Amino acid sequence: MKFLGLDIGERRIGIAFGDSALLLATPVDVLERGTFEQDVRVLAEFVRRFEVARFVVGLPRNMDGTQGAQAEAVIAYAVQVVGALDRPIIFWDERLTTEEASQRARAAELPSRRTRRGKRARHVLDAIAAAVILQDFLDSKGSEFP
Repeated sequence: MKFLGLDIGERRIGIAFGDSALLLATPVDVLERGTFEQDVRVLAEFVRRFEVARFVVGLPRNMDGTQGAQAEAVIAYAVQVVGALDRPIIFWDERLTTEEASQRARAAELPSRRTRRGKRARHVLDAIAAAVILQDFLDSKGSEFP
């Protein structure tokens, strides 16, 4: 089964691809959010290109596990946008994924958020965060996949 992992933010969406056969998530791209139609069009292209069966969307819970305003906004947006693509959505706890993404970027010797320059460089963490979310999901479900 093929998955697209999304880290949905107010301005950008980090995108990662994963395959249950490989149990590996890979950062793919970052989508600058536009109109609803634009976002659906771009995500539809990823669905087609990667033959995506499901979306795994990071759910930004509070540290105590409760859902705040940001989680509600992500749910509303994901249900609307991903629903238009007629694919199931799995919401996955994304607590501490930004820190994990930062650690991975440092380990890969990517520039820090403070020293990065250029649009593409600023978005590296968003795609890595999407991969962290998706990898966490794949790791937790590994033996359950056919």
